[in-house]
Amino acid sequence: MERIKGALKNTFLAGLVVVVPIVITILALYWLFSFLDGFLSPVFYGILGKEIPGLGFLTEIVVIFLIGLLATNVFGSRILRIIQDFFMRIPLVRNIYPAVKQLVETFSKSGGTAFKKVVLVEYPQKGIFSLGFLTNEITIDKSQNNGRFFSVYIPTNNLYIGQVALFKVEDVIFTSLTVEEGLKIILSGGTAFPPSIPSQDLKKIMP
Repeated sequence: MERIKGALKNTFLAGLVVVVPIVITILALYWLFSFLDGFLSPVFYGILGKEIPGLGFLTEIVVIFLIGLLATNVFGSRILRIIQDFFMRIPLVRNIYPAVKQLVETFSKSGGTAFKKVVLVEYPQKGIFSLGFLTNEITIDKSQNNGRFFSVYIPTNNLYIGQVALFKVEDVIFTSLTVEEGLKIILSGGTAFPPSIPSQDLKKIMP
């Protein structure tokens, strides 16, 4: 009897693992669709006299695409630069806009993000290893003795909030994980960690 109960429990949990992510994804997409569609739907309702679900959403997609076309030519980029300069003169907006713009640009680089490699670093203290993403390599000129450092982004709250720290080259452990696998580990709260993480030789990947 206990064996049957255990089998039923395991089967139910297996189904739950499959169903829950699907339901959450569908709900998230539905919320996003409703949220975006809600911006322009009242405008079209006032013009057409009736509500057409999805029309506001499709209009926003077209507008974003047209803005993208505008941003990729010389004349359009100048106009957008003027608008951005205007935002930078508004007291509150100039503190928010650059941060949001930088965040969007960072996560929209070729390859998905601006992250180069998935690394492990001892942070926030010795003996505690944190998963991070290599973002850049810099040199610090200290008393005419150049030092080579790696800039590492360490997520501290899910993915979009984190800490940027500089580590000496020898203190950074390069892993064989892809950036996509690293992002999955962060977003899963560590449950997607593989049983073992092979390290990589720094000389072979970053001479």
